[in-house]
This record gives sequence, structure tokens and C-alpha cells, in this order.
Amino acid sequence: MELFVIMAIEGVVVQSPYVDRSDGRFVLVEATGAGLEVFRQRRAESLRHLIEELSEREQHAVQVGLPALTLALALALALAIQARPSHCACR
Repeated sequence: MELFVIMAIEGVVVQSPYVDRSDGRFVLVEATGAGLEVFRQRRAESLRHLIEELSEREQHAVQVGLPALTLALALALALAIQARPSHCACR
């Protein structure tokens, strides 16, 4: 619980009002916008560090290939969203 309190004070998480006591958890925690940004920044730093460990040739391959991979993933996501049934309760 102490970690939650620290993270809540820092504004990166909040306690969700949607707690289902039947699932056994005392609280359900959600990331705030600031928390998601911290996650994105740390993920980017981790990826940057990993890429720095690659050879120059491998770094160049990542630099050239990443835009195409990003586009392919975005298109796949768009197709998945279009294919989802309209009655789906998914978010």
C-alpha cells in the first residue's frame, strides 16, 4: 500500500472508483495521464539504451526499418478496430 500512496502523491496513479470486491482486490489502481507519460518516457529511454548497444550497422537497420514497422502496426490496428463487431463491449 505504501507504493500506491507514493505514486498517488506523485500523481501517476489514482484509485479507481470501479472496484469489484468479489475479485479479491482491495483497490483497483489506474494510471493517470501523467503516469502514462512517465511510462512512455521510461519505455523510450529503455529502447534508446538497447539500440545504443547495437552495432552501427544494426542501428542503421533499425533507423531505416522502424518507420515502415510503425506504419504496418498502425494499419493492423486500424483493420482490427474496423473488424471488431459493433456490439462488442471492448474498450
